[in-house]
Amino acid sequence: MLALLSAVSACLAGGLGFTVMVVLPVVVFIGVPMEFMRPPGEPMTVTLLAQGTFFAGGVLTALAWLGMRLAPASYRIGRLFPGAREIADHVWVYETHALQAYAMPSPTGGVVIVSRAALNLPADELHWLLAHERSHLRRGDASANLCWWTQHSIMRVALWLARLIHTILRPIPLVGLLSGLYFSVASFGLSLALGLFKVMDRHLGRLMEYRADRDAARVTTPMAGCRLLSRLSAGLEPSWGLFSTHPPTYRRIKRLERMT
Repeated sequence: MLALLSAVSACLAGGLGFTVMVVLPVVVFIGVPMEFMRPPGEPMTVTLLAQGTFFAGGVLTALAWLGMRLAPASYRIGRLFPGAREIADHVWVYETHALQAYAMPSPTGGVVIVSRAALNLPADELHWLLAHERSHLRRGDASANLCWWTQHSIMRVALWLARLIHTILRPIPLVGLLSGLYFSVASFGLSLALGLFKVMDRHLGRLMEYRADRDAARVTTPMAGCRLLSRLSAGLEPSWGLFSTHPPTYRRIKRLERMT
């Protein structure tokens, strides 16, 4: 249920951002002028243009999500973590001294990527860490995150296009002013979508972390998780953060201690 709610929040935030960034400018700058040239009795150009643009955005987003979901893990890992290598079945390692781990969905069930520092953990703590990330894969949390990153990539392309149009048309009087307005609206749309997604999804993300902690503790031991989390001296997120993706570390440890 948490993964489904996260996917829905991503779609709502992305849909609102796309509407402000793309649909609204298309209607204002293209649909309204065309409306004055519409023959009497013909369907309203503005309505058809808005519906067509929004539908095209939905199809493009679905195709992008499908491409990311079906892409081999090795391809995506190579782009996100250059130099990473597979050390076990569905487990990859990349070189960094920070203690980190990620879950990445793939057509073969997903993989876990850990940092080199994680391999130096005691065996029970490393097993707890792997079980935690595998819980995100099994529960669908990692797949739900793809919904937002897909939406975000589409909106980044829209923002790049708005910047390109503004750069080209800026020297032209009046047209340059309109292109600057378009770029401002597109920037606002991306910020609006990101803010809405944070408001809707961050609480869900913290619940996902608590759930993955419990799953890992049942597979290994709660104390292994307590010892591992205690190594994060500064924590992953500020304890007061409304928009934090991870709960405060001390709260995660207290929950695990209650499981012993």
